[in-house]
Amino acid sequence: MNFSGKSDEEIASIANPIWECLVQGSNENDYGKFSRHFSRESFKAMPEEELKRQTEATHHVMGLVSPDREFIGCIRRESGVTVLWKCRFTNGKGERLGQLTLDEEDGEFKAFAAFVG
Repeated sequence: MNFSGKSDEEIASIANPIWECLVQGSNENDYGKFSRHFSRESFKAMPEEELKRQTEATHHVMGLVSPDREFIGCIRRESGVTVLWKCRFTNGKGERLGQLTLDEEDGEFKAFAAFVG
């Protein structure tokens, strides 16, 4: 989908509930919740076993992803958009960059990539 006609605020209103679901799913190690908004490609790239491996390693060192975040903005492409937030981990010091790449698939907005680093 071409997001050029949507404001950052409109895009954020689409992205926020998807991001919240991803963060909650990661923090709870709940693959169903984590992957609820995945695109077909994302399911292939992040199977349940990989989520468990990554969350165990991250939770051990940095803690959970804090639900509190600060919206930075959007990066639009020909197809899709990446939404950016300042994020924190509960045990980590300093800020991290949260990124969620969205596009339309089968008439719904889907997560094609998500990252906090």
